[in-house]
Amino acid sequence: MLRGIAVAGKGATLLLLGLLWLPSTLWAGQGVTGEQAVPPVPGEVTELWEGEVLTSRFRAAVCINARGELRGAALLRTRGGQVDVYHLEGTVRDGRVEARHPSSGHRFTGRLMDDGKAGGTLRLKNGLSFAIDARRTPDVPVTEDCAPVPEDGWRVRKE
Repeated sequence: MLRGIAVAGKGATLLLLGLLWLPSTLWAGQGVTGEQAVPPVPGEVTELWEGEVLTSRFRAAVCINARGELRGAALLRTRGGQVDVYHLEGTVRDGRVEARHPSSGHRFTGRLMDDGKAGGTLRLKNGLSFAIDARRTPDVPVTEDCAPVPEDGWRVRKE
């Protein structure tokens, strides 16, 4: 069975997946396209990745098809309570994950572990890198753009 990851990295200004898994913030209406779960796309596996990066928490959902192509979105909640949205794309092959935030050029490379976790390195375009660990939950509901279904405290604020 395929397993996925999301990347985020913005902590103080980074986002992870692991979802994980990235500086160009998308405001409400540009990021998550819905707040309701939709039926899964046939042939895709979904996962939720949760963890922390620097001073922020992340929730990232990924959808992985039978070819190992990954798509998803990460929600990053900063210490101040703001929630930012980042879309992800990448691949999962033989337990190895490569994911990127297309507009920034940041990349995550990591491995899936049998204990319901994933770990790896987030490399920012400017050369900085961070070790990232995430807890994985399989078969989660997602929104139409493969984002986590928002929960209280994780809703994107309309500006």
